[in-house]
Amino acid sequence: MELSELNASERTAMVGLIKEVVISDGRVSEDEVEEVEDVVDAFGQDAYQKALDTFEARFSDEEAFKAFLLTIKRQDARELIYGTILQGAAADAIEGHESELLSWLAEAWSIEVTTAEEEEDDDDSAEESGP
Repeated sequence: MELSELNASERTAMVGLIKEVVISDGRVSEDEVEEVEDVVDAFGQDAYQKALDTFEARFSDEEAFKAFLLTIKRQDARELIYGTILQGAAADAIEGHESELLSWLAEAWSIEVTTAEEEEDDDDSAEESGP
């Protein structure tokens, strides 16, 4: 699945998470800017702005936004959104509120989060066990 394939609700979720996780701390790194630009390019400027306007008009508090995030049902869309947000957030240190929201989202969306080190360990175990 590609970012351009997300529906209107999924785009609103993506843009809201960008705002809440990636750019919420007020410090936006060059890598974070590139992640946001990639999303804008995938959606198109007008669709991105529409999703942002929808997010800002509908969600005045985090609890309402979390309730909305639970309505996103397509697992492939969930995984794409989460992975994109995680990559953008990881460009800078993930801490405090960002970490809490990402942890909540991973559990709510049934996303299995593994580190590169864990993946390497899994690969090594598979190689050792042989065919």
